[in-house]
Amino acid sequence: MIDLHLHLDGSLSQDDIAYLSKLNNVPYDPKNVRLSVDESCTSLNDYLECFAFPLKVLQTEESLTYAAYSLYTRIAREGIIYAEVRFAPQLSLSRGLNQGQVVKAVIKGYEKAHKETGIIGNFILCCMRGDHNHALNIDTVMTASKYLSKGVSALDLAGAEALFKTSTFAEEFALAKKLGIPFTIHAGEADGPASVWDALRFGAARIGHGIHSIEDPKLVAYLAKHKIPLEICPTSEVDTHCVESIKDLPIRQFLEAGVPITINTDDMTVSNVTLEGEYDKVIRTFNLSDDEVKTLWFNAVDAAFLDEKGKNELRKRLGEIL
Repeated sequence: MIDLHLHLDGSLSQDDIAYLSKLNNVPYDPKNVRLSVDESCTSLNDYLECFAFPLKVLQTEESLTYAAYSLYTRIAREGIIYAEVRFAPQLSLSRGLNQGQVVKAVIKGYEKAHKETGIIGNFILCCMRGDHNHALNIDTVMTASKYLSKGVSALDLAGAEALFKTSTFAEEFALAKKLGIPFTIHAGEADGPASVWDALRFGAARIGHGIHSIEDPKLVAYLAKHKIPLEICPTSEVDTHCVESIKDLPIRQFLEAGVPITINTDDMTVSNVTLEGEYDKVIRTFNLSDDEVKTLWFNAVDAAFLDEKGKNELRKRLGEIL
């Protein structure tokens, strides 16, 4: 299996949080710290509150290295052969690190996990939606350029989509395009099709979530014609009230329209999911055939921010599994 939309800070296990809390001398009471959502979650903004505590313990090189190592080894045990783990380096600067040091630290953790398990991975660096962090976002773009093909494969834009419109981040992605950095953008999750159109105008190669694209037939046709993959995260889409239930996801409509969709976890801890479980939900809910499941698996290969040599290696590995 392949996970293309997986947030580091939203996927640390409870054991990881407990260990990192001790390491950083940060008081941690599991009864009073919200790491996962439940039925009381009302929106994406509410969902994002679960990231607050994990970020407190991701402020040192040792912690970041451990977090990346722990996540990659855990998902390798779960049968994932390739993962693009995303995070915002600008959110790990409170103890004096710069964004380059943050990125070097997570790459070190991945490399250790790769040597031990054979899992293949890359990092996607997230710019953040906001109105006072433009300089930090530009720094993220420059950091991605420095580490591109050295552990970093792409950029992203994450955060409160409805509050901070995609259209206002044109400068960051114009720079990314100039520097030759591919990117995906969270769009069409908490906002409508216009957000997805803006991401596409910037040059996004993929769309994070993109569920509300279904509301615009011209957009769906464009996504299909230009083979723009959507990174669908089934349980997360329900948790953030993008849709009311799994059965409301436009999985079948996207497949029939020829849109290359992929299945991902988003935040393993916040949504309390595994990739295998997400596939099981989608297969049962939409009665997917074996061929349709294979299509989803290989869509993920085609969508990966990898060169053809890397993609062929993944195709070979999937062929051995299937």
